[in-house]
Amino acid sequence: MADLFSGLNISFNLFSNRLAIISVIIIAIGFLITLLLFINCIIARRGEREGIGLIQKIFIFLISLLFISVGSAMLMTAMYLQAYRAFTHKEMIGVVEARKTKGLDYDIFLKFAPVEKGVKGEEKIYKIKGDQWAIGGDILKFEDWVNFIGIHTGYKTTRIHGRYLKAADENIKEHTAYDINGGTDAVWLYLYENSSSFPFIKAVYGNSVYTFPSDDDFYEVYVTTSGYSIEKIKDNRRS
Repeated sequence: MADLFSGLNISFNLFSNRLAIISVIIIAIGFLITLLLFINCIIARRGEREGIGLIQKIFIFLISLLFISVGSAMLMTAMYLQAYRAFTHKEMIGVVEARKTKGLDYDIFLKFAPVEKGVKGEEKIYKIKGDQWAIGGDILKFEDWVNFIGIHTGYKTTRIHGRYLKAADENIKEHTAYDINGGTDAVWLYLYENSSSFPFIKAVYGNSVYTFPSDDDFYEVYVTTSGYSIEKIKDNRRS
């Protein structure tokens, strides 16, 4: 599924980019026709050459307006598609399989396989205490104009941990947490402390998502423009 999403995203980018290029060419042709018509009118007025007739001028002018209008509409569409892609962009960063356990010294048996550029990495196992499992890390959110030009949210996934549904249980029951990818490193600590020094960075913060384990589904973990998200996917292998 990651490969499919990646392929669709690349195709979408190519389409919007090509549409923008074609629209600029059409607009340029429209303005070129208008310029040539203007030059012809000036030459005719000076008497250097006989100009074209009024009806022909009107027809050519309307053709140029048509080119400019169609090109502008296509350019607006390309910009809308670019904005839509920029602000709905999501990147898969892992696949989770989490099963509820019984009679063991932990509550959730979790398998996590990181995904990088659509390629699934080595799966690792985590034994978690709690009613829910959670995954999260560090998020670098850029200004909207930076997202628009194609630079997306920065992130580092740093932790998998358990979560109890009731606050009272959180206070008294045992917790489990695992650092992954080396945890929050010195670079991210610097960004936390100095994010306001960079005009193109909107915020740096920690973010996590959590949900219940499932015996019938697995989960795809994504990073969006605002942080982490989870999507439950039917496990067809168990049907």
